[in-house]
Amino acid sequence: MKNMRALFCLVCVLQAAVCLCASQPPELSGEETWGYRRALPAVVNPVVSSPMQEVISLRGEWELHVTPRVYQWRHPKRNIRGKPWPGSRSIQVPGCWEAQGVGEPGTSVTWDIKWDHAPREIRNVFMGEVWYRKSVDIPEEWQNRRIWLKIGGVRSQGWFWVNDQRVAWVNDYCGTYKYDITDLVQPGQCATVVAAVNNDVPSRKGQMVSSHCFGGIYRDIEIEATPNTRIDDAWVRGDFDKRQAEVHATVAFATAAGKLTNPVLRVKVMAAGRDVSRKDAKTQIVGANNHSPNHSSNHSPIVFTEGKQKTEVVVRVSLDPFRAWTPEHPHLYVAELTLCDGDTPVHGWTERFGVRKIEVRGDRFFLNNKPFFIRGFGDDFVYPLTMVSPASKDEHLKHLRTAKAAGFNYVRLHTHCELPEYFEAADEVGIMIQPELPYYGDYPGEAFTFDPLRDLKELYQHYRRYVSLTTYCGGNEGLLGHPLDEDLYKLAKRLDPDRLVLHQDGSYNTAKNSDFLGGPRREWQPGSFECELPFVAHEYLNLSVKQDPRLADRFSGAWMPPITLERWDKFLQAAGLDRRWGEALQDSQHALQKVYQKRGIEAARLDPACDGYSFWTIVDVVVQQGDWYSAQGLFTPFWEPKKRGATPDDFRIFNGPSTLLLKTETENRVAVSGDKVQADFWIAHYGDEPVVNARGNWKLQAEGQTLVQGEFECGDIALGSTRLLAETDITIPHVAKPMAAVLAVSVGDISNSWDMWLFPRREIQDGNGIAVSRDLLPALEKLYSNLIPAESPAAAQADLLISSIGSPESDAALAAGKRVLLMQGMQGRPNVSLGWWRMRGQVGTAFAHHPALGEFPHDGTLSPLAFRLVKDSGKRLPVEGLLPDDMLVVGEGGKGYFLYASAVRMGRGQALLTFGLDLTSGTPEGTCLLDGFIRYARSDAFNPQSVIKPVKSYGNGWLRTLRAGETTY
Repeated sequence: MKNMRALFCLVCVLQAAVCLCASQPPELSGEETWGYRRALPAVVNPVVSSPMQEVISLRGEWELHVTPRVYQWRHPKRNIRGKPWPGSRSIQVPGCWEAQGVGEPGTSVTWDIKWDHAPREIRNVFMGEVWYRKSVDIPEEWQNRRIWLKIGGVRSQGWFWVNDQRVAWVNDYCGTYKYDITDLVQPGQCATVVAAVNNDVPSRKGQMVSSHCFGGIYRDIEIEATPNTRIDDAWVRGDFDKRQAEVHATVAFATAAGKLTNPVLRVKVMAAGRDVSRKDAKTQIVGANNHSPNHSSNHSPIVFTEGKQKTEVVVRVSLDPFRAWTPEHPHLYVAELTLCDGDTPVHGWTERFGVRKIEVRGDRFFLNNKPFFIRGFGDDFVYPLTMVSPASKDEHLKHLRTAKAAGFNYVRLHTHCELPEYFEAADEVGIMIQPELPYYGDYPGEAFTFDPLRDLKELYQHYRRYVSLTTYCGGNEGLLGHPLDEDLYKLAKRLDPDRLVLHQDGSYNTAKNSDFLGGPRREWQPGSFECELPFVAHEYLNLSVKQDPRLADRFSGAWMPPITLERWDKFLQAAGLDRRWGEALQDSQHALQKVYQKRGIEAARLDPACDGYSFWTIVDVVVQQGDWYSAQGLFTPFWEPKKRGATPDDFRIFNGPSTLLLKTETENRVAVSGDKVQADFWIAHYGDEPVVNARGNWKLQAEGQTLVQGEFECGDIALGSTRLLAETDITIPHVAKPMAAVLAVSVGDISNSWDMWLFPRREIQDGNGIAVSRDLLPALEKLYSNLIPAESPAAAQADLLISSIGSPESDAALAAGKRVLLMQGMQGRPNVSLGWWRMRGQVGTAFAHHPALGEFPHDGTLSPLAFRLVKDSGKRLPVEGLLPDDMLVVGEGGKGYFLYASAVRMGRGQALLTFGLDLTSGTPEGTCLLDGFIRYARSDAFNPQSVIKPVKSYGNGWLRTLRAGETTY
């Protein structure tokens, strides 16, 4: 009996071994060996699909269980996957679990690049393993079909079972795969899909998780049925030169019994509902040696070579009418593929595509044989509500249309690849994409196996169908190593010669590993950066200010508000400020960003050698800096314009295909009646066509009126040219008062404008009744006559003293109840620049709308026209006793608030205090502000409510008093 039982067991083991060997696909390796099923490329949630495709979407509600003991759930004998899950809840797929309440509030866990990461407070943090389960009815009519499980995307890794049988271990960079589950399901019955997803193991996703290593099934899961012989994959290469579509289809069969008798692939190309397939379309058969490659129809007989279960068929279809894809005109076609057995349709596939040609000639880019300029922006995968990129083309359409409205035509995906839905939206909108391998230099984004060649192949295979894919890039700011760098370049060109290759964005790129180079990060002088290849400015204009606390209620999803209104109010109160000043300063930050954004883009476009820039970044990345969070983006983290910042329409004026430019000294945009201002008008022209016999005009306008205007001849303007149009001397007309003006120029429908300040010509003013300290007298005597030296006996009769803070005469005057204008730090270092990435000493300065400022033509914010005025104040807030209503000019830096001007009472006297304002150099703007201060200080309106305690000592006693309350945060 024992021998019989042993023999029976042996037979069972042998039979099982034979069945296992028979069911194992050949040449499996890596993750495929976990479920012993081939991972085949798949398209999930496609933008177009054939009516002959049969797909069940598992999008929607799944059962979810957070496992405290992973081993128990994975134990093969306990079969917990098929039993009730106590304490389970529902979750939506696609999505990540942090955005759906899994976990506890805490600080995000970021990727392994610890020198460049962005932790932040999020509503839910859970690091570990979570189990998903969903049941689905398999249609009875799917009998005799191949049935596939298609997995769109999992982070970090996922293990999948169907009806409690292993199917797939998913651990990829950017691919989407399908698995044959025909043997695991029964048509007409229910099938259960279970997934174990873990987010605390290494992921290949790159900076997709720099803000938090999220977890979940973040794209769709689908089940598809196909015939035994099927279109397994398809994509279309556009051939611009031949005006053709090169339709690639992989046709496969699973069993010899299901092989078609007379397989034929039919192809039809549609555009706007019309068939644009030329009748003389040529066909090339790959793997079919017994057929001519030049058929005169657009269908192809399919031949499988001996021993092969799949073959690639390439069908060339001429397009008539032909329309190329460009960012300005993103024309798309749809290829309809039908697999037939003779004349009988068997399976279908629909693929959308565009046709364009991007190349490098010498040191220039060309798109469709026309010079091309990259107007790029950086995308750091910023999704405060959902944490993960939405698996929705419509959501990405909203974002990319905003980018397009701002003039951008290119996006760099920093060290990651976006979802296919993002590329589908870019195809439609007209944004060219540079996805990047997940390497920071030679460092993997997380601790995964270093294999850039594998990652490049995966990117090519899964994203080549998108016309928006423009540039393969190996990562960020480094070198993967030599000779790997050159091998990677050669592989990319061998796989896909139609696209550009950049080794890594930023540095260490050469003519042997890249098609173009990275350019400067900051504004540069035209002609100062030279190279033999095209160059694109790397992470250009990373201008850091503070995150706007007024957005706090917008952070209603995964991210907590970086700065709450309550915390903001505490900072303001600690500095002696109120919300009015807080809002004015925040608005001034956005306005100053806007100034530098315009100036920087125009500087790049003024350089004929420049081939583009990657503006950094389009939305705020929200990086913690001290007790605050930075805001480098053009828009808020929600893709909305910032208050007083640039709108898309504002930005497109100088970020469009063609833009008009101005060369003049910044100081010359502050002018006095009678001055001659030289204005050189330039153009950077990358429009659709050259311009012939162009004419331009300019106008100097103020307060709704044209003060002076002129015209100029431009001649012919070639595509791709950056050149001088006209040299113009503008004579500033008479103005009766200081005013803000605009210099506007236009050539055809291209226009641009620049702010100017105009001042009336000022004679020396009568300074009778004004006493001035010795150190200030030489400068002020050039501006005012009849001034009284402060040390002379006549000074006692003066109604105003102008002095440096801390002088003995100022102490005496205030003790006597006099009015005093006190100044300090007028010749210090300029404090007008925004920091690159890090916040520095200036993030924004606000000017009160106050009579003390007289006719100074400000708009409440720091304009470049006031840059000569503003020095390093050195006077931190708070100042004890100083009230918000008496503050006149207040600045904000990365570490706190500071004071430029205020009105106060000191002892029995009254004082206007200024710190770091250059009022004595004789500039029109400085003198205008000084005149306003003097008039106000001598007027009946001068009545400050702030009281600062007097001191009893001389010397720099006042300075010690003012510094007593200094704090920083």
